[in-house]
Amino acid sequence: MAEELNPFAIAQKQLDEVAEIMGLDESTHQMLREPMRTLIVSIPVKMDDGTVKVFTGFRVQYNDALGPTKGGIRWHPSETLDTVKALAAWMTWKTAVVGIPYGGGKGGIICNPKEMSDGEKERLARGYIRAIGRFIGPEKDIPAPDVYTTPQIMAWMMDEYSKLMGYNTPGVITGKPHNVGGSKGREDATARGGMFVLREAAKFLGIKLVENKENLHRPPHEPNNQNVL
Repeated sequence: MAEELNPFAIAQKQLDEVAEIMGLDESTHQMLREPMRTLIVSIPVKMDDGTVKVFTGFRVQYNDALGPTKGGIRWHPSETLDTVKALAAWMTWKTAVVGIPYGGGKGGIICNPKEMSDGEKERLARGYIRAIGRFIGPEKDIPAPDVYTTPQIMAWMMDEYSKLMGYNTPGVITGKPHNVGGSKGREDATARGGMFVLREAAKFLGIKLVENKENLHRPPHEPNNQNVL
């Protein structure tokens, strides 16, 4: 029988192992095993054919001891609450380890954006913000893009939150287009971070990485079996 991999159970196990190594007191350990707030919302959206479809959305604010919670919003047909909880927990650990004054958060909607028009995606984005708007904000919880969410989707969400507040609030969300306050370099920030981690891991493991400039111009369909950076 195949092992069932529950991402949140994995995150909790990681915490348990580290807590034992650290000698973390039991009360703090137990507090960190569960998110401080979990939101499950229903989002009715009028589709292009005139029907109304109800989507399920999540927002998990795991811990805000160091500052406002921060984390992306995922749109995926297989999204689960346990996945969102695990990612919010890992966001908490990441910000704490590198000393950034944020807590960890994450969000998601069960949907398939590949099968939705731009109008349907905009109505879903705005509906999600109306559902969670009272719980987020620059000093509370700051969403961002993640799987299948784009700068345009972030702009719709920011605009909807600004409508709710009655004034422009660009600080409520990151990953926006540049012309509405987005940061340059945000598009490839995750990939760049991954390359930095790969470089340092290779250095630690004694693996020599060789730059192959020809690889930069290789057509996407052309195979390359070399291990290069």
